[in-house]
Amino acid sequence: MMIEDKTPATPRWVRKLLIPGLIGGVVGYAAAATMMHFIDSSAVGGLGKSATIAALIGVVYAVIGLGVGFGAASPKIGARFLNVEDADELREQKKVLTLSGASMALWGASLLALALAAPDGPVPQAVALAVGAGGLFIGSWLSLPAYRASDELMRAVSLEAGALGYGLVLLVVGLWAMLAHLGYTAAPTPLDLLSLFYVLVLVASFIVVGRRGMLAPR
Repeated sequence: MMIEDKTPATPRWVRKLLIPGLIGGVVGYAAAATMMHFIDSSAVGGLGKSATIAALIGVVYAVIGLGVGFGAASPKIGARFLNVEDADELREQKKVLTLSGASMALWGASLLALALAAPDGPVPQAVALAVGAGGLFIGSWLSLPAYRASDELMRAVSLEAGALGYGLVLLVVGLWAMLAHLGYTAAPTPLDLLSLFYVLVLVASFIVVGRRGMLAPR
């Protein structure tokens, strides 16, 4: 005699949205807390506000890049925390995701090195310049084959995010520059500008992906 299994299945939004979100939140918090502990340690001795913010943004980029890269390298595990249909989708998109993840990680390392640069940080300026410029250029170079290997939808998303990102940069940085020019606020530092570029590009990407319905559980 067969007994029907009436155990309710875990809702898809829990498996594909809530649990991955919690995992991402825990990993992100742990990475940020570790960075703050390092900044406050005797190895660094604290950083200014701009450098601290830049370091945390760099960590966010690195965590996202490593997460995407790990998911692409291990599709069965990646399908559990990345918003994809299944492991097969990750296998199909392995090249694009690997290149994109590497780009994000390199961009994060670039900003992190600049944030920790001397004289305030422990990284010699020459080393910070090499890592900063190298991460920026190599990450950007890797994003080109990633774009070419993307399907039509992802190419459209990339172009739309780029256009929106440019608009956000013009609006936010332009307004800040105007206020600083007129003496209403302090002018942004070079590191502030880099941090804004990083943040606004990421914000633009999430806005475009959300408008396309690609943040919904799959």
